[in-house]
Amino acid sequence: MKNISLGIFLIATVVFGSLYVQQVHTTRRAEATVAEMQERVGDQEARLDQQEKQVAGLRSRLAESREEVQTRASEAVELQQALTNAVQAGAETNAKASNPLSAMFKDPALKDMIKNQQKVAMGAMIDKNYAKLFADLHLSPDQAASLKDLIMNKMLAGTDLGMSMLSEDMDAAKRKELTDQVKTSTDAIDAQIKQFLGDDNYAQFQSYEKTQGERTVVSGLKDQLAGSPTALNADQEQQLVQAMTQQRQNFTFTTDYSDQSKFNGDFASMFSEDKMSQYFQQLDQLNQQYTESARSILSPDQLDAFQKYLANQQQLQKMGMQMAAKMFGTKAAAK
Repeated sequence: MKNISLGIFLIATVVFGSLYVQQVHTTRRAEATVAEMQERVGDQEARLDQQEKQVAGLRSRLAESREEVQTRASEAVELQQALTNAVQAGAETNAKASNPLSAMFKDPALKDMIKNQQKVAMGAMIDKNYAKLFADLHLSPDQAASLKDLIMNKMLAGTDLGMSMLSEDMDAAKRKELTDQVKTSTDAIDAQIKQFLGDDNYAQFQSYEKTQGERTVVSGLKDQLAGSPTALNADQEQQLVQAMTQQRQNFTFTTDYSDQSKFNGDFASMFSEDKMSQYFQQLDQLNQQYTESARSILSPDQLDAFQKYLANQQQLQKMGMQMAAKMFGTKAAAK
């Protein structure tokens, strides 16, 4: 009986011992699980804290962007008002002037405002349109900034001279002289760019610049469709640039207004009604070729948006050239 009791006791000891060991293991696993959960919670809290900081940073940048937009809008309003006042002043003080905008461009403050506006717009345009070139050339941030400055100087080379053409009564010979000065300035900057990049990279730069017209169109379309179901992807963007470039290289304009080397100062002749009419007929043909090439690249909805975008750009270009014709054509007729 004693042995039985002892056996039962031993069995109970073993059972309870096993239960104790199992409970210890369970407790340890639970503690490990709790520790792991606490670690995860800590990680989540760290991520949330980082996200909150990012959101705060984004809010701050959004506020700064809004302030900048408001500033630019205010500057635009001031510029528009200055333009209006200058045109009215020019019309009132010199009703017989061949170019009523001349008084406007004689105002130094207004000229500085126009140049500052141009710098802001051109800086953003260079960042956007030349980003791929900077990456392809493997430029460091400092090198990219230096090249950007040279490109901007090249773009701005004719700003003062261009406004001088509008601020003074001058004949074709004087205009040609100013045009030659612009060419000399841009050639000098091109030489600086070549020296900065080296022969091979400069050749790549020149090739890239020849496609800027097409890249600008595709970039504008991309921005217009961004965030929509018809947004362009990177492959479509690149294929469309290549297709447009090929069509443009195989097309010949009778008068090519995009070729600055053809400008000789005789703007009255260049912006004649016949030449502009012929140019826009040919541009319409080229746009149709662009559309046909894009059919295999874009979806139907994207293609429709592309056609409308080309038509809008053509209309804007026509308005600008008609304004140029009025400014220079009237002066030529008055001679």
